[in-house]
Amino acid sequence: MKFVITKKEAGIEIKAFLKNISMSASLIKKLKKIPNGILVNGLHQNVNYKLIEGDILEINYDDTQEEVNEYLEPVNIPIEIIYEDDNITVVNKGPNMPTHESINNRGNSLANALAFRYKNKPYVFRATNRLDKDTSGVVLTANNKYYAGLLSTKIKNGDIKKEYIAVVSGNLEGSGKIEIGIKRMGESIIKRIASNDGEYALTEYEVLAHCDKASLVLVRPQTGRTHQIRVHMAHIGHSIIGDEMYSSKSELIYRQALHCYKMNVLGIGEFIASIPDDMKNLIRRYFNEGIL
Repeated sequence: MKFVITKKEAGIEIKAFLKNISMSASLIKKLKKIPNGILVNGLHQNVNYKLIEGDILEINYDDTQEEVNEYLEPVNIPIEIIYEDDNITVVNKGPNMPTHESINNRGNSLANALAFRYKNKPYVFRATNRLDKDTSGVVLTANNKYYAGLLSTKIKNGDIKKEYIAVVSGNLEGSGKIEIGIKRMGESIIKRIASNDGEYALTEYEVLAHCDKASLVLVRPQTGRTHQIRVHMAHIGHSIIGDEMYSSKSELIYRQALHCYKMNVLGIGEFIASIPDDMKNLIRRYFNEGIL
């Protein structure tokens, strides 16, 4: 990343300049230790250097082989790329694919797939959001340390908005919000429950179509708790169809009918993930063909 210092920017220290472009303090600290991390006119400089008009400030934050997870195996798994550049990769993650590897899931994750896609360079997997294994849709990943910090700040500031499509049980009408905390259920590591003494959680929803047996819902989570949408919809008596953890198995779809349809990242763009065939078939089963 290169900058030509303008008259307006002249006189400020490199440290302040980097903070002004939303570079995290931890990354600035790392750059200070790298010989070519911070260069001015081709020469290494410390962060207290006061910039002069016309200076060429170069920041090098590429990943190195030492930072790569040696246990993450690159695996040639087909994935749908929504958008890709040097800084971010946006994927429409399919169902039956975990975002990260785990003890029970090795070699079948989105992390494995992207490690293979970028196998010709040092690659560190950095997912901004983490979808459950059987929840499909938009996953945004950062391709370098700078954008990882930038996107993390956007999350904290509420500058990343997500919309989900869900097919839930029962006849739900109108729109509303579900505002109740979420906490672990008993000693379970995975399962969650809605509770007034849990971590604050807010979910907004809008019903797009409904019938006696099911409703098609647009869901906008305003917080990011584990299993938030699944727990909140079950809490109001309209669990997501196919969600075996919070409801029951379905003969019409083998996984929870939940899809992250859209993500809007302030200052970067809006990304839309097409709805998978299994959810399309479920929607057609209950609702008018024209709803899609």
